[in-house]
Amino acid sequence: MQRKWFYRLLLSYMPFFVFVVLILSMAFYYRWNVETKERIRNTNDVFTAHVMNVVDSSFQTIENYIVQQMLTDEWIRNYYNAHEPTSPFAAYEITQRLNELKTLFPFAGDVYLYNKENNEVITDNSMFKLDQFADADFVEQAFHGTLGSKWTSPRSYNQFLGEARPGQVVSLAKQIPITSSVPSGVVVINIQVGSLNSMLQTIKANAADSINLAGSDGTSFFERNVQAKSSKPDAWGSSSVQSPYTGWTLEVNVPPLEQASLLSVFFEAWMLPVLGLMLIGILFLTYITHRNYKPIEEIMIRIDRYTLKRSLSMGKKTAHDEFQFISSALDNLVENSHQYEKRYQEDLSIRKKYWFYELLEGNFSLSPDEWMLEAAQLKLPETFESSIVMIVEIDNYQDFRNRYSIRDQKLLKFVIHGVIQEIAQGEQVPIWFEWKEADQLVAILYNQWDPSTSSIDTIAQAVKSWISLNLQFTASIYVGTKANDAEEISHSYQDAWKAGQFRTVHGYNNIYDAREGQQHARGDLYRQLQFVKTLAKAVRAAEPGWRDVLDVMFAEMKNDQFPRERVLDVVQYIFDELEKLQQDMPAQGEGNRSMQLPAEAMSELTQFDLIDEIQEGLTTFLNELVASMQQWQNTQDYHSLISEIKSYLLEAYSNPDLSLHFLSEKFELPSRALSKLFKAETGERFVDYLIRIRVEEAKRMLVQTSDSVQSIAEHVGYLQVISFIRTFKKSEGITPGEYRKLNQADLQT
Repeated sequence: MQRKWFYRLLLSYMPFFVFVVLILSMAFYYRWNVETKERIRNTNDVFTAHVMNVVDSSFQTIENYIVQQMLTDEWIRNYYNAHEPTSPFAAYEITQRLNELKTLFPFAGDVYLYNKENNEVITDNSMFKLDQFADADFVEQAFHGTLGSKWTSPRSYNQFLGEARPGQVVSLAKQIPITSSVPSGVVVINIQVGSLNSMLQTIKANAADSINLAGSDGTSFFERNVQAKSSKPDAWGSSSVQSPYTGWTLEVNVPPLEQASLLSVFFEAWMLPVLGLMLIGILFLTYITHRNYKPIEEIMIRIDRYTLKRSLSMGKKTAHDEFQFISSALDNLVENSHQYEKRYQEDLSIRKKYWFYELLEGNFSLSPDEWMLEAAQLKLPETFESSIVMIVEIDNYQDFRNRYSIRDQKLLKFVIHGVIQEIAQGEQVPIWFEWKEADQLVAILYNQWDPSTSSIDTIAQAVKSWISLNLQFTASIYVGTKANDAEEISHSYQDAWKAGQFRTVHGYNNIYDAREGQQHARGDLYRQLQFVKTLAKAVRAAEPGWRDVLDVMFAEMKNDQFPRERVLDVVQYIFDELEKLQQDMPAQGEGNRSMQLPAEAMSELTQFDLIDEIQEGLTTFLNELVASMQQWQNTQDYHSLISEIKSYLLEAYSNPDLSLHFLSEKFELPSRALSKLFKAETGERFVDYLIRIRVEEAKRMLVQTSDSVQSIAEHVGYLQVISFIRTFKKSEGITPGEYRKLNQADLQT
């Protein structure tokens, strides 16, 4: 590029540039003036309509609320139904209600009631006869319906005759009863014009030059605005709107703008500095271009050399376009920069999740100094002092998945993510959180500035409440113990997770705090295993009492606060015990198929979160199993015989001579055949069945009576107390005396 061509190019476009800038400047100024006036006028129209809507809404709210009270308040309804003078107590109650109504008005005012039958007027502070009430004429007009159904224009109002300075109010009168065409009285609502004036003057001070409100008859509400109205501002700056509700007209005026012609704009004083600065700019641009031409020339030379070299390497001559070369280079540079930034952000996100999971799993391998450098890049606190792990788990996640599509699930999780972040920021607690599982969001809260952890409790409560109030599902919050370094974060997470296991007992939409130190199972699993054996035998024998055993077992697990894993262990023991009993059934026939355990039964129960849901599902399964067993038993020839024997045992269990030989003689059946049939029917040997009956009766007597162990042993068929104690301990794991102390202590507590 030659210097002569450069100057020619510069001087060729410079005049056109100056001319366009001048024309655009003047056109912009003129257009700006016109559009400014148009926008001000439109804004004033919208503002006027909004102010009128605010006034209408306030007055409609007052009217609706008063009408509602007239229809629902018992004292007011009784007042209008009365035909005798109002008692002082009733007048006091009505006055109190009128005062309560008055306090709810957005403008200062009052309400009074008129009853035609007793010719009385009750205000918010007094009771008058109509001829003693200063506003009697208005009441008469309102009662006869000559005022219409809209708010009045400003009028004078006093309660007492002879009062020197009446107040200015606007009024609304409603005939009572509202739902009847034959009135028995009137309720009058008065609003002080001064309160309405104060509100409108505040609006005027903030957004208008003058503002005027006129009644339906043209009467101005405010005398001081009459002169302002008569000044006749420009039509463009004045907006008025008439309310369809009150019939009032609101007029708002804005200060006028000065008109400017295109020629005056050009000759205004502000254009001279613009022209001067433009001339200086042109000279400066020319000087700088001339002075800095050498570096540009060097760049152009290098571009030429690169283009020539590339052409020679390709063996053909290519078009020489410096600007295209520069544009391509810049595009490549920007694109590479964007790709690098995107990859860097993705890398930060991956690293952030990686270290988050490493912390929770207890595999964090960075030293404090290394973490300080990493935390600076990840924009996280440099220390974990006084940190606490909090888990937010969506309740009944299976129902959540069935109810919402995958897109909606992601959207709702994003909402929860944003809400938690906003709440934590409101408490000024730094937070680091990720969705660790599909239904679990895990957060590390940095509580360095509040060692009392009160802010953590506030955040947990706020998150739980917001989700339950604003979403169509709930979430449970698990709060771990305090951690002071990276290694303790995993302990806090494990503690929070263990605390959340008690959701099975206490239900959804709760906060489970591991710091309380009280959420642990108090029960003994051995006792539940005894219930399991009893329940399995009752189900195998299709006895009606199996449901009572199941209810007592789950009631004790709830009372002992068994976590979900332990409850599922007990349920698994039930399935194992039933499977053992199934193996003892006849290898062929319907009986074995009746006790067939479906493979998916246990997996279905593990889908439930709450202990009540687990109990309900297990009850349904066992109920079907018992019904199947009963159906099979009814098909057996010996079913009625075994049922008769079982009934006999329930009555004669106290007989010490009761034995298999004794029963075989009584029922005229060989003892070996009787034993085989009894085991096939009940799943138990005769001896075990008899011991179970005797032990259950002994347990009842130990708890409900004060009889001695010797006496109880004799009552249940044991002549030797030693034999009774040995049998009882083998069945229950403790002696009869220990059982009595333990269970009577539970009853007393």
